Amino acid sequence: MSDRLWFRVDDVLPLAEHAAATRAYLKSRQQYRAGVPDQAALIWSHDTDGDWLSSNGVPRWYDADGAEHRVLAETWTHTATGATGNPVLADDGHGFLPLHTGHLDGRRGLLGLLRYARRHGMHWFGLHPDPASEAAGDRYRISRSRGDIIPPLATWTPATVTCDVVGGGAYRAMVAPGYTTLIRTGLLCRFPRFAVQRMAAHLDALYPADMPGEHPRLRFDGDEVAVEGENDDGLGSRWFEDDRVVPDSNRCYAIGAYQWPWTLVASGATSRAADPTDRSR
Repeated sequence: MSDRLWFRVDDVLPLAEHAAATRAYLKSRQQYRAGVPDQAALIWSHDTDGDWLSSNGVPRWYDADGAEHRVLAETWTHTATGATGNPVLADDGHGFLPLHTGHLDGRRGLLGLLRYARRHGMHWFGLHPDPASEAAGDRYRISRSRGDIIPPLATWTPATVTCDVVGGGAYRAMVAPGYTTLIRTGLLCRFPRFAVQRMAAHLDALYPADMPGEHPRLRFDGDEVAVEGENDDGLGSRWFEDDRVVPDSNRCYAIGAYQWPWTLVASGATSRAADPTDRSR
């Protein structure tokens, strides 16, 4: 089990802004359990599909299909047992997350922290399940890189994987058998540096023939990898950092973890992906 729930800041901040902009609030069981007055907040809820954040603001925010707008904390699932990496919500009251908190030590409240994260390129928001951790300033964490990526009991086997995000290229990876991500549709993969270099070269070769924003690109910044996206406003395009991946203790990179739907490819591509002569320098 992970220490935190992890969400993209770009997904959570709009929820917080929605709650902050409203003047009425939905009374939730989380608020009743927390025993606090009406106020703008995010709501952490759990169901059979996972753990979610939503706004308590009224008017409510609905998606085009009529469902309540909420954000999922992506994590791993152990297919044999159904266990997941997310920590357990011990009490519904722990899921009421006020946006404005008057800390005596001058720390930012939740809304201020999320706004700071957006301004300073922090891509990930980590939520600790225990509200007591807030006293030590550790309940909310913002980071350029996601934490809690690797299942603690996972074993790893070499494989060749692909996904549409990288234009169908096949890459050598270490895969955790028996674990899935993205609501059981993707694999959890770690890539050696040479495979990331091949991936970066392949993505560079797709530009500019692909559509603006169709594929990301990868850039090494020392030992870290910056994952960049492209934004085109019709007059021009610019590249921006969308994520940052740091190497693990084995010098592998979890590129696209919990975001890109990696799948296994046929054995014919395995030999090509593993061919040392095909490594980018």
